[in-house]
Amino acid sequence: MGKVKKKCCRSTPRCKKCPVVALLKARDKAKKKALKKERKKDKKAA
Repeated sequence: MGKVKKKCCRSTPRCKKCPVVALLKARDKAKKKALKKERKKDKKAA
C-alpha cells in the first residue's frame, strides 16, 4: 500500500496515505479474513 503517515493531513476526502484510512482498511481486511475462516470451519463441520 505504501507509506503510512503519522499525522493526518485533515483533507476531505481523506487521502489514501492518511493513517485513519489505512487503519480502517486494515480493520476491514482482518474482519473479512476472520469471516472467511469462520465459513470454512462451518463447512468442515457440516
